[in-house]
Amino acid sequence: MRVRQHWFVLLVMLALLLAGCSQTPKIVKVAGTVVSENGRPVSNAALLVGSSMAKTSPTGHFTISAPTGESKAVLLVKGHRPQVIPLVLSDEPQALTITAKLDKPIRRSGSTADYLLLIDSLHKTDIPSGADFTYFTGAEMKETALVHAGIADLQKAVQYLSPAAMRVLCNTLGVRYIAWIQKDLDNHLQVFSARSGRITSLPFEESRGVRKLAALLNDFSKNENRFAEERLRGLEASLAEEVRSYMEQLYDVTYTGRDIRRIEKVAEPVIAVSERPNLQFTFGILETNEYNAYALPGGFIYITRPLLEMLESDDELAAVLAHESAHITHIHAIKSYERQVALTVAGIFLAVATGDADTSLDLVRLIGNIITEGYSKEQEYDADRTGLRYISRAGYEPEGMVSLLMKLRELEYRLTGSRYSYSRTHPATQNRINQVKAELPTVEYYLFLDEYLLSF
Repeated sequence: MRVRQHWFVLLVMLALLLAGCSQTPKIVKVAGTVVSENGRPVSNAALLVGSSMAKTSPTGHFTISAPTGESKAVLLVKGHRPQVIPLVLSDEPQALTITAKLDKPIRRSGSTADYLLLIDSLHKTDIPSGADFTYFTGAEMKETALVHAGIADLQKAVQYLSPAAMRVLCNTLGVRYIAWIQKDLDNHLQVFSARSGRITSLPFEESRGVRKLAALLNDFSKNENRFAEERLRGLEASLAEEVRSYMEQLYDVTYTGRDIRRIEKVAEPVIAVSERPNLQFTFGILETNEYNAYALPGGFIYITRPLLEMLESDDELAAVLAHESAHITHIHAIKSYERQVALTVAGIFLAVATGDADTSLDLVRLIGNIITEGYSKEQEYDADRTGLRYISRAGYEPEGMVSLLMKLRELEYRLTGSRYSYSRTHPATQNRINQVKAELPTVEYYLFLDEYLLSF
């Protein structure tokens, strides 16, 4: 009996422990007003609590959902310094009046540095404490970024902010460059330069779990122009040599003319804010009756004539190009192939290295699989999410992605009676619309932050 009682007590204690661990903060609705120190309402300001944002109305009113308990809110009024406001919220809906201190923005005081390194596990790199370049870590700059720029999450912000806003951020924090590693391209270092206003992608090597970054960062700080163009490597380079001839065997392809010039002009700012901005892209129009677009290894993007003519704005065209470029910048083709047929990939690398005459047949087959089977559903969804981030960062309307997908959904109904996707290589369009709409609040959050930084 004692043994049973003992186990019963232990089970009860475990249940209580798990229940306590699984509790999440309660969310409460907060309504209020932002006024200046002389009592006038402050309009078009933003109150940030965690990942939530509320803008003030012309009368200074706002409504926002926030976690109960202790937290911090950040008030952003364009042209003025961020204001960090401690909050202690109860479980009941409540009203707040916030007095805005409209102080001028200021730079961080103290010494400047070459780099702000937003790199997790810096100890897993070869960057020594006494490096030839100076740097701050993300942890060292966390509070400074909040107080001086209103940014709570630097790692996420650098993926959404425009180059112009990034330049303001560098100036505010007192750094020449900001460097980070994008999780979707974890063997490339992303470096933004305040001088050039551009992002550069730097492939790096890793040996025994140590990322080789020190020499790369040192060389870049001395001469960033050296890294103006990315060179293709490995399987991607081999595939790129086969793409153009393969597509020209399947389709009549247009590479020049007014429409191509328009595509290149719309694509330029999109590519510039991607993870591989220094990769050379090639665009082609497929003269066919299909509605589709293709992204192929090495920077090749093809769009069919009917799809191009269906697009009514540069925002919609940018959405197509951003989606397709994300497949290339996140090397989806290579990742899928390596994951599914690792042994075959090893054989291809060996054949490429030895100059085997049959290698081109394997590579051509891989390109054909992309055309006929497309990318995985998760990769398609990733391309939508990433493409939305690209177009907003490049200055296009995020709603252009929604508008594009709505058109594709109408096309889907017209061509298939909604039984299938409009394209044999893409997931159901309604599912894509739902995902993009779910991402819009995050995009709007950083668009306001972008405008705020540019008001300094």
